[in-house]
Amino acid sequence: MKSILPVRPKLPTPTKIAVLLLLVAAFFLPSPFVILSPGTPQNILGSAITISGTKSYPTTGKLSVTSVMVTDPDSYITGFDVLYGWFDNNRAVLPRAEIYPKGESTAQSIKNGTDEMNGSQVNATAAALSYLGYQSTSKLVIVEVNEKSNAYKSLLAEDEVISIDDKKFTSQAEIIKVLDQKTPGDLVSIKVLRSGSEIITKQVKLSARDDGSAFIGINIEQKFVFPIDVKIQLAETGGPSGGLIFALGVIEKLTPNDLIHSRNIAGTGTITSEGKVGPIGGIAEKIIGAKRDGVKIFLAPIQNCSDIKNQSQLTNSGGSGEMKIVPVATLAEAISVLNLPDNGKYPSCGVIS
Repeated sequence: MKSILPVRPKLPTPTKIAVLLLLVAAFFLPSPFVILSPGTPQNILGSAITISGTKSYPTTGKLSVTSVMVTDPDSYITGFDVLYGWFDNNRAVLPRAEIYPKGESTAQSIKNGTDEMNGSQVNATAAALSYLGYQSTSKLVIVEVNEKSNAYKSLLAEDEVISIDDKKFTSQAEIIKVLDQKTPGDLVSIKVLRSGSEIITKQVKLSARDDGSAFIGINIEQKFVFPIDVKIQLAETGGPSGGLIFALGVIEKLTPNDLIHSRNIAGTGTITSEGKVGPIGGIAEKIIGAKRDGVKIFLAPIQNCSDIKNQSQLTNSGGSGEMKIVPVATLAEAISVLNLPDNGKYPSCGVIS
């Protein structure tokens, strides 16, 4: 009995060439991804923070803001770039939509990052001065009104929010918390101070987000009047994640007690004006950058602790010696950590060797 061999269809040579060209082209066509890599920590104890109106004190060691290098939304990321990023333990590849809103340009991204950075510096100054016992005043000012909301033209940029439904607020977060209890279509009474002299009350129907939640349609900024002048300037860095370190830097310069003790310390975390530390993105890349820079203590938001423990690429990340990763939830906790002796018992998200 004759055996039957399987038939292998043969593609015409032109078809083979076309398929090969398509495969090659796929490596060079743009892809909807961004690539993250570790940035170099920046010490803020030099000229980054300047203070006038009160006495400041000399500092020792390094207290650094960490960062992540992210490709721009307009960057041409090819399939080859993505493949290389997947095999490089020091890089991360994420869908562009997870980092940048749809349609956001590089210019818009830079502006948003700068605005977030400025906001974090104001919050950091407020938190630091409050911790040290300084009295500051603040007001909530509308900086933008959504054209698609019912608040458009009723409320204006530069209006100062006095109250909503006769209730006073100290932050936009407090307002959002109240709005979470309402539904689109509800009316709210908003009292504002316009042009510094005219008090106006507007009835605004709440608009609906895509997820069905209610919102007014105003972007509010908390503007402070501080008793002393604090300026924070840091080049080539955007976003809100430097808040915790900025606050610690201001405290270090305003107190005779040496928190840093000539050590190399870095960290990350957003901060509220009340001193609460919040989570950030790109924690693995920031830790890798800090380890390469010889950092010994890395302060991280407590909410990021589980992310850190699940990051396998942190092993063999470069640098010499051990680095303690210490979780904190507040500015006060971070200061308590810095006051611990070297052989003290530190809270821990892990130790990187």
